[in-house]
Amino acid sequence: MKELNMKWMITMAAAFMLAACDTDVNHNIPAVDAPVLVSTTPASDGTVKVGMNTIEITYDKNVFFAAEDLSKITLTGGTLISADVYGSSKVLVIKANLPERGTTYTLSIPAGVVLGPNQMPAPAVTISFSTVALNKSLVNTSATSQAQKVYAYLLENFEKKSISAMMANVAWNTEEAEKVFKATGKYPAINCFDYVHLPYSGENWIDYGDISPVKNWWEAGGLVAAMWHWNVPVKEVKSYSTEVWKGDQIMPADWSGYVQMTDDAAKAIFAEAQVGDKIKVTVKDVASGAQGSFKNGGWTEIASGTDYFDISGDYELTITEDILASLKSGGLIISGHDYTATGVYLTGGSAASAYAFYKDDTDFDATNALTEGTWENAVFTADLAKVAGYLKLLQNANIPVLWRPFHEAAGGWFWWGKDAASFKQLWVAMFNYFKSQGLNNLIWVWTSQTNDDDWYPGDAYVDIVSCDIYEKGTTDCVAEYTKLTQAYPDKIIALSECGSVSNMSEQWSAGAYWSWFMPWYGNTGTGQPHADELWWKNAMGQSSVITRDQLPSMK
Repeated sequence: MKELNMKWMITMAAAFMLAACDTDVNHNIPAVDAPVLVSTTPASDGTVKVGMNTIEITYDKNVFFAAEDLSKITLTGGTLISADVYGSSKVLVIKANLPERGTTYTLSIPAGVVLGPNQMPAPAVTISFSTVALNKSLVNTSATSQAQKVYAYLLENFEKKSISAMMANVAWNTEEAEKVFKATGKYPAINCFDYVHLPYSGENWIDYGDISPVKNWWEAGGLVAAMWHWNVPVKEVKSYSTEVWKGDQIMPADWSGYVQMTDDAAKAIFAEAQVGDKIKVTVKDVASGAQGSFKNGGWTEIASGTDYFDISGDYELTITEDILASLKSGGLIISGHDYTATGVYLTGGSAASAYAFYKDDTDFDATNALTEGTWENAVFTADLAKVAGYLKLLQNANIPVLWRPFHEAAGGWFWWGKDAASFKQLWVAMFNYFKSQGLNNLIWVWTSQTNDDDWYPGDAYVDIVSCDIYEKGTTDCVAEYTKLTQAYPDKIIALSECGSVSNMSEQWSAGAYWSWFMPWYGNTGTGQPHADELWWKNAMGQSSVITRDQLPSMK
């Protein structure tokens, strides 16, 4: 029995060894289906931003891709940078550069380039998508023909050429542009003006009602830009309006109508007046040739020139020392002909002693600017009306304006930069007010501080996005440009202010294709010009830079 068992063991061992050495044994490996495409980002026929993009191809199971197979993938019109599957993943991630706006690109991955488990080949994938095109229309659908021509020119040249510009020295001239011409023999194409001195306009040293500096520039073939360092009172401005009389007094053509305010009640009101206050007469039904009249209690003119004067609506009398004495002693009589008087009011208050636009230099609160009854709202509405009147003078002269209000808001140093919510309300309020006033010659330019999307007023209120850059080299300038083009892919991007930046030739070569660039006037804190003669000679000598003489007529 023992011998039999030994033989059995030897036989079984030999059989095991033969089986182990048999190379013809079939291994049962489970079959796996090929990867199936689930989705793509972007979807086929989708829209993406211009420039660097990430494209994701997602399958129903983990996939594999060999880096050396990148050349087998094609991208018509664009440049493939890389393709990879990161770790165990169902997603093939492709990096690509899509350089042209409003262009359709087609990505093709042949069958078998992507593999699934057990090296099962994935089927071919082809998707087409387009980059975002520039917005071709101005946000103001009633824009003047001149404004539309300027915007069309900017669209035509964006990312092909850059337009030269210069900031006016202080406010209302072209002195700096003349300096550029003297240094280079060419004028910048754009001159930017500033309504910074609005509180003083009409005085002997500044008058925005005289549009000759702007008109002369436009007539010489240049483009016009304007901004507004909005000066507001540093302290609260208190005002009042006291009703002296209210009614419905017809002033017929024969001068027989009048309003007599010579009783004690009227004299008591006038006793509270101060020099500089005003007597305001509200009227209606004003006929052609109508005249008004201010008389004292003795029925003679209360001051020289106040007996007969033409009117077309409400009219006023500014109180002098002599007029104040007359009002206190004898009261006031108004008369005239061919209109109806509806009210007489004493208006006045404390005047602003100083103005500022930096937030830390004024008590003006941006959140109150749109709240009726606040002194800030009174200033805001009055200033808007005043600047709108000046801008209408430009519109009447058929001059379009690259309008850049509330600049650098997110920086927080100007009063309009208190917070994003109030800023956007201010912007929209200005836009709507100007539109209601029939101001249609403006192209609206918003100034970003970069990474401040919360401050963006919205596509319905902005035509062009810009930024201001100081003391930066080419790398930083290109980075700012790239951020803005990616954040606002359908908007023209401009360098609305600059100083001590790298040469425009270097920026352009590195990919900063600003619609226009505008150095600030004057010197830096070190006493050096923001843009010296060498900088300007470099800029104006580039074939990619447009000077004033190269502009077509947009009249």
